[in-house]
Order: sequence, then structure tokens, then C-alpha cells
Amino acid sequence: MRIANLHDLLCAVEHAGKTFTKETWWRGQPQSLPLLSGVHRPNLCPNENQDQCEKDLTRRFLLGARTRHAQWPEEDYVLQLAMMQHYRLPTRLLDWTESPLFALFFAVNSHADAPGVLWALSPAGLNKAEFQVDTLLSPYREEIQCLFKAPFVDSAENINKIAAVPIRHIDVRQAVQLSAFTIHGNKKKPLDEHEENKRFLMKFEIPAESKRTLRLELFAFGVRESHIFPDLDHLANELRTLTEEGLI
Repeated sequence: MRIANLHDLLCAVEHAGKTFTKETWWRGQPQSLPLLSGVHRPNLCPNENQDQCEKDLTRRFLLGARTRHAQWPEEDYVLQLAMMQHYRLPTRLLDWTESPLFALFFAVNSHADAPGVLWALSPAGLNKAEFQVDTLLSPYREEIQCLFKAPFVDSAENINKIAAVPIRHIDVRQAVQLSAFTIHGNKKKPLDEHEENKRFLMKFEIPAESKRTLRLELFAFGVRESHIFPDLDHLANELRTLTEEGLI
């Protein structure tokens, strides 16, 4: 199914709702980008062991984070990893949102001349395939804790699993964006190549020539950069873009 306008998006949401019996998460991205967490993408550490590269990134980030953040969540691996992801360090977390509108915004606001893709995920379906549990999994459940602990502790077991987990919002931006996450262990294969992906995943293609129309439609419905990223930098960037496109 292709998405060229917001009516197509409504059809996609309806299709996902009928197929997945429980909630749906969404992710928008360029079509060329693999459905992999940042630390597992092959261009990050092309000449190094990825597991060691992940641990090295984590250690180096922690050296600076504790002096730069007055309330750094010591000993809580879940919140520490979420903080790293929030500040754009490549981690084993992959961002999703509960809002198809927000996911579509991310799909059409970069790589203007290339196709985009909107992914629909059944978090319960993924957890059923990986853990035989048909629901969201707590990040503090023992098995899931292993996934969060592995980047920090050499002796921690790095299990070959992917889980859909809710994580407490640590920043207003996450709350505004209705953020959700999947966490990826030592599976280096993209999620869409999972052996059972048809049970929990759907793909909707966005033609490159439709991106501008979709951006304008989203803006008209109040889905704007300055609202998804509620800070002065993004407000200024939004106004600059609108001026350059002759919209204000």
C-alpha cells in the first residue's frame, strides 16, 4: 500500500487496526534505511566488533554524561540507555511512536528526493514471536534487564532477542512524541527480515513526489516541527523553512 495523502494514511491505520488485534506503534524513515537500531547499523563500526564498539561508546558517553547532567540516573540501566538514545548516541534502542501522524512527519521531512516508508508494528505480536508473551514487556523483567544491561557490563548476558517495551519518559519531547521503543540484543538482522515478521510488521511506501504534499497536509493539521520538538532551535528552523518555501 502506498501513502500519497492523508486519506491514504487513514486507510493504512484502518488496515493495521484490523490486522493487529491490539495497539499499533509507528515509525517513519527513509526507505533506504534498514529497520535496525543505530548501534547495529553496519556503517557505524565497519572495522570493529559491534558488541565491543557498543560497550566503548557507552563507556565514553558515561565519562562525560555524569558531569554534564545533574540528575544522571545511576544504576538504572533502562533510563541510562533511554537518555543515551534521547541525546542521539547510537544505541540498541529503536524509536517508535503511538501516533501515525508523527511517524509520517519523520518519513517525509528528510531525503526529499527519495522514497520514504511508514512502518506499523504490533508490539504485542513482536513479543509473542520473541518471548511467547502477547503483551508489552516491562523493561525491569529479568530477561529484558539482560538486554539493557549488556552495553554497560562485560559479564552481562547479551541475549539474541528483540523486545517491545514501554520506558518512562525522561524528557518532555518524548511525552509530546508519544515515544515507544524496541530494544535489540545481538540480532544484527533488520526487523523486517525477522522470520515471523508478517505476524507483527507492516510496510507502507511513500513516493518521493508525494512528500511535499504530505508535509503541507500535516502542517495544516497542526503536525509541525515546532510542536514535535518543543524548543527554540526547531521553532526557528520551522520558520526559516516556511519562509524559504513561500508559505509565510
